[in-house]
Amino acid sequence: MSDAADSAVGPAVGIVANPLAGKDVRRLTSGATPVSDAVKIGAIRRAVVGAIEGGAERVLISGDRARLGERALTGLELPGSVEVAEPHGWHTGRDSQLAAAQFRDMGVGAIVALGGDGTQRDVATGWRAAPLVPLAVGTNNVFPFQAEATVAGFAAGAVASGHADAAEVTSRAKIIDVAAEGSRRAEVALVDVCLVRSAFVGARAVWDLGSVSEIVAAIAEPDAVGLAAVAAAVVPVGRREAGGAHVRLGCVTPNARGVQSDRHIRAAVMPGSYADIDIAHCEHLRFGRPVTLSGPGVLTLDGEREIVLGRGERAEVTVNPDGPFVIDVGAAVAAAQRQRYPFGPAAAGR
Repeated sequence: MSDAADSAVGPAVGIVANPLAGKDVRRLTSGATPVSDAVKIGAIRRAVVGAIEGGAERVLISGDRARLGERALTGLELPGSVEVAEPHGWHTGRDSQLAAAQFRDMGVGAIVALGGDGTQRDVATGWRAAPLVPLAVGTNNVFPFQAEATVAGFAAGAVASGHADAAEVTSRAKIIDVAAEGSRRAEVALVDVCLVRSAFVGARAVWDLGSVSEIVAAIAEPDAVGLAAVAAAVVPVGRREAGGAHVRLGCVTPNARGVQSDRHIRAAVMPGSYADIDIAHCEHLRFGRPVTLSGPGVLTLDGEREIVLGRGERAEVTVNPDGPFVIDVGAAVAAAQRQRYPFGPAAAGR
């Protein structure tokens, strides 16, 4: 599944850790708890141990200004080769994008990405077809999941080394392609794209739902938090279900009750925060069918403001089935164990 031939000997796992994940403005305006560097450092350390145990001979860690990788490796002695890449210096999501592209070009067989929806989107931007274990360490965690980093690293190592067959233990995630007038390059999202009625990017995270006009979601499951929760209330779409959802909003009143409307809902728009929302339009989208979003406004990708649309400018937003290959941690661990320990009940019966 790698998009580039191996440039070094031995199966490799890449670890992308975003030092900014879990620290945006939504942490100040909701009930969410910030994710400390210490939590990320511990997760990186455990993922490295797991990756080596899973069969990786090399582990490459993205570099950053907070030196998370270097701090995670302090005092750690392992049989494989572990190194931290030189930081790219942006101190934004661009670092994660460049790290993923670098890992692809270096022949990495799987990535463990620590962060929320935005970090996972950055990895997919850098390497669309990445074999990926997305670990939830962000503010909004619709796309990534909770897993112990030790076994997450093991699963990535098992896939990278071939101890688990990638074709059997991965599934292709959906992805949202965004083509905006005036933008130099296409953008992607993994969960949702929304149009915010604002003239500038400002704070990148969306925390005032009152400015949101339209939402296109690839994942809209009932247990979601954020913009995807709004879509899930009226057009639920599972992460493995074909297509997506398109919702056009009416008025939004945070924390209000008793609003009367035939098309009124309440949704968990942030951790610790519900809002009243009127729905003007909702529909299910099939794969490949574009939705046109028109300015003025700002497009947010997985909860972060990215693209400014001037008055009359438009963007085409399309849900497609060819996103990253998400590794099923339990299935990958089980496959590796069956290969290593062929003396279970099936073998005993022969």
